[in-house]
Amino acid sequence: MLSEQQVDEFDGDGFLNAGPVLDEALLARLTEELDRILEKGPDGFAEREPQPVLFRDLAAGGYDGEDGGSGPTPVWQIVNIWEASPLFEGLIRHPFVVKASSQLTGFDSLQVWHDQVQYKPPLVGGATGWHQDAPLWPSIEPMTPVSAWIPFDDADESNGCMWMVPGSHKWGNQMDVLGTQHHLKTLAEFADVAPDFVPPPDAPVREVAAVCRPVRRGEVHFHHSLTWHGSPMNRSERPRRAIAIHYMTGEARYTGRAHCMQPFITIDVGQPMSGAGPHFPVVCRDGEPVPRGN
Repeated sequence: MLSEQQVDEFDGDGFLNAGPVLDEALLARLTEELDRILEKGPDGFAEREPQPVLFRDLAAGGYDGEDGGSGPTPVWQIVNIWEASPLFEGLIRHPFVVKASSQLTGFDSLQVWHDQVQYKPPLVGGATGWHQDAPLWPSIEPMTPVSAWIPFDDADESNGCMWMVPGSHKWGNQMDVLGTQHHLKTLAEFADVAPDFVPPPDAPVREVAAVCRPVRRGEVHFHHSLTWHGSPMNRSERPRRAIAIHYMTGEARYTGRAHCMQPFITIDVGQPMSGAGPHFPVVCRDGEPVPRGN
């Protein structure tokens, strides 16, 4: 469980490092499993083999464009790795992660919207441009409020850790602004985001002050879905492998708008996502984590 101080920190900043959660034995197994799936690559799965819903180079395909193959500075994205691996299915249901997400959202009922691995290879790993999560997920409303980010390598300045802007989750949807900032790719320039942006006059935080957010292997870092964040290139000799688990609350309904998860939604527009089908498992009910098979 998170402390009241931690919940307050998340509310003020829009992010929180909850500290080490996964032990080394589990981390070793998850890392080995992730490497197995990365080695397979997008075209390595047999037709009826369990597999992710998407496997692409995000740097080549863009956030909402078609898969463009692999580019010279890849950021490999795997969506719903849990569908290819029982070990990762266990991770999306991790009791601490689920309970903490329930605390931070204030909801007793949670589903997985989707998970997302991002892998930045050594030396050539690309940037993940400044963005907010919720505007990129228009298929559901209200917005998915909280993501849990777990690295399998120590993520720091040298290998492309995340940067965030404190208080930006209370500035509303600013993707029109952030969409103009994708020229920021290197560590040296990444903090220079939107220098001319003026936050809303009633916002508690009135300046854009990007901060580096190192996260050690096995720690869990939570962020709000409107928090400005991104990560620069990895020019180190170390990989940067991490998973984000995006949770939605029991309020979420299907809007009919496009997203890579839209083809897997089995309900009509306007209906609650609680009936959306097996790709969106319930992981918290009445404030308690839901084991597999329930």
